[in-house]
Amino acid sequence: MSTKDPREYWNQQAPSYASDEGHRRFGRFLDLYEEGCWRYIEPVLPRIDMSVILEAGCGTGRWVIRLAPMGYRVVLSDLSPEMVEHAREKVEQLELSDCVAGYYALDICDMQALSNASFDLVLALGGPLSLCHDANLAISEFHRVTRPGGYVVCDTANRYRTALDLVRENKASQLASVLDTGRFLRRDGLVDHRFDPQELIDLFAANGWEVVHVAGICPFFEYLPTAEQVRLLDDEHLFEAMRDVGRRYAEDPFMVALSGRLLIVARRWE
Repeated sequence: MSTKDPREYWNQQAPSYASDEGHRRFGRFLDLYEEGCWRYIEPVLPRIDMSVILEAGCGTGRWVIRLAPMGYRVVLSDLSPEMVEHAREKVEQLELSDCVAGYYALDICDMQALSNASFDLVLALGGPLSLCHDANLAISEFHRVTRPGGYVVCDTANRYRTALDLVRENKASQLASVLDTGRFLRRDGLVDHRFDPQELIDLFAANGWEVVHVAGICPFFEYLPTAEQVRLLDDEHLFEAMRDVGRRYAEDPFMVALSGRLLIVARRWE
């Protein structure tokens, strides 16, 4: 699906993700994004005792550093072995190793190394579902490894917002492909899949999930924000306004359509 080998690409990117480069590049957008996701993660957190959370597509460990200090046991997995190693180093530096139950270099479309019904919550944030080679397989795997009654929280790129951005940037060559198939060639050379909200709902429902929420995360921002958009958030008043919009309108259907990122919360049927 991609013009580049995804594992090799993310292995090459791992050092910069492990450094402060991401914070320098995305600034307060990361605060906005993480807060938007956390509003949906927190209500579905399982009981701390005897529960395990999977961070699938963990990168260098975004959520484990919030969950482990709360007492949760977490398993970290990513397509890139280098990302996993950097996540391990971060966990060790923060002295959180006792809360990590395992590290795995895994494709979310094939997580056979993980047992059936072994997680109370699966987090697949940062867009791994858009980047994988078969979203249906990945969602099926999420279902297999989640315990009955457990949840998945996942975000993807939004097809309609991508189409709007292409028109605004006078890049009509990809417009038909994005709208008709969801296929999108990114600036970094990776090809990913841009979902529309109903497509995402239907895929989860077809794989045994009850969809609880569909929301737009970081409304008005592109899936990967531009440098100009990032700079705008340096204005405290605008940052607070965007935070307020995210709180109040995240699930409004029109706001969902305008958001670069779609977030879905789904529950595995008993």
